[in-house]
Amino acid sequence: MRVVMVGVDGSTRAAAASEWAARLAVLGGAELVVASAWRSDQAEGTSDDFARRRAETRTLLEGPWSEPSRAVGAAPRTLLLDGAPDVLLDAAATEQADLIVVGNRGAGGFASLHLGSVAHHLAHHTTRPLAIVPSAAASALPNTIVVGVDGSPSSAAAFAWCVAVAPALEAQVTAVWAFEPFLEWVPETDPKSWHRRAERELSSWVEPLRDLGVSVDTLIVEDIHPVAALAHTAIDRSANLIVVGAHDLRGFIKVRSGGIAVQLIHHIGLPVVLVPMTSKATPRLRTTSADGLRGSA
Repeated sequence: MRVVMVGVDGSTRAAAASEWAARLAVLGGAELVVASAWRSDQAEGTSDDFARRRAETRTLLEGPWSEPSRAVGAAPRTLLLDGAPDVLLDAAATEQADLIVVGNRGAGGFASLHLGSVAHHLAHHTTRPLAIVPSAAASALPNTIVVGVDGSPSSAAAFAWCVAVAPALEAQVTAVWAFEPFLEWVPETDPKSWHRRAERELSSWVEPLRDLGVSVDTLIVEDIHPVAALAHTAIDRSANLIVVGAHDLRGFIKVRSGGIAVQLIHHIGLPVVLVPMTSKATPRLRTTSADGLRGSA
């Protein structure tokens, strides 16, 4: 990776996301951009009032809001945006960010929800890889990854992201193929069976990771919902990152059909990276030594 962008708003959850993004950036040798969206919360006021409040937000962004990332060794660049929080998506495209990072909830309302309104909106509309980070997971190094695959183009995008990122993170990867197949009239050992086809495709998919020296294993889970399979595998393997694909935007209302990713974010306390099928960001690997950060964590 070359650019990681994290959205902050002064909340504790945003601070946790900033810390996590900084650890990832340092491990991957990437530039960290700490961004915040400023929008006046008052309908009335002079231009001087607006300028003063915006300047106050910039001071916070460059100071305490960036401190969590500096505390773990990153040297962030700050970016103050104008508008609603979803301007982060446009900014990520302009900055050619390889990953957008946000907390699972921000400073706004909806406090009773597991996933905040901003994060939920970004998850449904991003065209670049997006990480949603629960506060409790901020200090965990992203070095044990579970990636969900099912042979679809969306899961191919998720796996391609792992191929690009895992070597720099010196991460271990488990590729999980979870499916609830229709009743088959051939035994599992038959070459034409669903299980054998999944084995062949998984073997082909993990080969690029093994060629790069990444420790990777595969797991085929049948007759269980993919969310449960990924969650159980992440717990069993003590994973600290889940990567999944999301289908393309479709229809008139532009709602993403990658429900597995959103369900995971709701139900498991681990960072989830959502990789769109038509991602405009192809992660670019930059190999650096991670020994320094690993030793200090």
